[in-house]
Amino acid sequence: PIQDAEGLIMDILKSRRRFLAGLAAVGIYGPLTQFGLARLALAGQSQQAKLKVVFFIVPDGLAVDSSSAYSSDGRGLWHPQAAALDTSDFTLNEVSQELAAYKSQSLYLRGTILGPGNEGHNGWTWLLRDREKKMASIDVLLGQHMPGTDPTLRSVFAGPHAGIDGTDWYVSWNGPKIRSDIRKPVQDPELLAQYIFGTVSRAVRDRQVRNRHVFDPVLADINEMRGRLAGAQKQKVEMQLDAVEQTLKDMEETLPPIGECSPLELESVPFKSAQFRNQIQNSHHQVVATALSCGITRVATIQVGRSAESLNILDVSDVTNPHDCAHRYAGLDVWKKSRQWYTQRLKLFMDELARHADPDVPSDSLLKHTLVIFTSEMADGAPEHTLDMPLVLMGGASGLLKTGAGAGRYFNITAQGDRQQYGNPVIGNTFVDMQRIWATVARAAGTSVPYNGNIDPVSGIFTNV
Repeated sequence: PIQDAEGLIMDILKSRRRFLAGLAAVGIYGPLTQFGLARLALAGQSQQAKLKVVFFIVPDGLAVDSSSAYSSDGRGLWHPQAAALDTSDFTLNEVSQELAAYKSQSLYLRGTILGPGNEGHNGWTWLLRDREKKMASIDVLLGQHMPGTDPTLRSVFAGPHAGIDGTDWYVSWNGPKIRSDIRKPVQDPELLAQYIFGTVSRAVRDRQVRNRHVFDPVLADINEMRGRLAGAQKQKVEMQLDAVEQTLKDMEETLPPIGECSPLELESVPFKSAQFRNQIQNSHHQVVATALSCGITRVATIQVGRSAESLNILDVSDVTNPHDCAHRYAGLDVWKKSRQWYTQRLKLFMDELARHADPDVPSDSLLKHTLVIFTSEMADGAPEHTLDMPLVLMGGASGLLKTGAGAGRYFNITAQGDRQQYGNPVIGNTFVDMQRIWATVARAAGTSVPYNGNIDPVSGIFTNV
């Protein structure tokens, strides 16, 4: 009887140890067991909206310059056409038009600069980070501040076709190093799903719970060793101790998912093959959206390919790779179509978010409480500069994003610029450093960035900043 099951749920919730033992006994995608009912009960009790943030990164720019330009002229296929610096009266361009379905909840920013402004493909080393390239990227920082139910998954990194050729130009950084090992971008969506959701195998779940106790003697050994060492050796041991203690803390703080975690059925296909590029991309969308809708994580990065990527987009061309398309080597048709294809991927991801319920306010869609930030590691792939970057903030964002009262908004922020650089004939020579955008996003999420230099927030983007 349902009444008996609900009583069992309450008993389980009273004891952290008993509840974790219950997790080991069932899979996350099992039938409506005690754990399944517990998820539903928790979802019903949680009604306070929590912001989620997704960074959606595509390579080689979005054609911000005209077809004949080999410097920044700002007259290309991306930036909307508007008669005012801050207005809801604007017209989407040939590439940004692919996002027309979400125009009403979009804020198109204009006037940013990444790094020195002329770094081309090296922009991936700056894109989500500080101007000095010393600190963690904004997705990692946000993940530390706003964890989901699993602290080990503070910031999910999905990498559909990112680095499949062995070139690890990944935009997400943990301090001075590219995110690596288990936290690097997962290219195979099936592996990403297993990493996030675990496995339905009872034996594996039993082992996961038991493994927590393996750390106890390790912790004791490190503590004993710490008292015998000094100097650099002691510092190394301290770092190891910190890592073990953080792992223990994360395991202790892991909670069950709070949303409705629908089963994922991903078809196994070669994830490095151009033939299945669309399918692999869509599978990544499903995994990330499901993780957010389960409340497991609140921050994610989706890096599509990599800068100067070589895997063909068959919808565009089976003979010209995306990097050459960005350079206009094979003509203007594939130049435009390739940039449109990348933008269409974002539209499809937004569709996926809209299909899921929010874990904290189940009566709302996931999109209503998600901020999606879309950009590239450069502005335009032909002149390879990083001036006047393509940048749009989208989604409901729990009402924090100023999108022109639901009409959509174009916002030229050069009046708040802090960088002087030879610009273009449209917006001039004053730009906002990209690290200030991340400082602004962090402030909206209730935290700050530890970056040197100017981190003054840009006003007019969020209601709370």
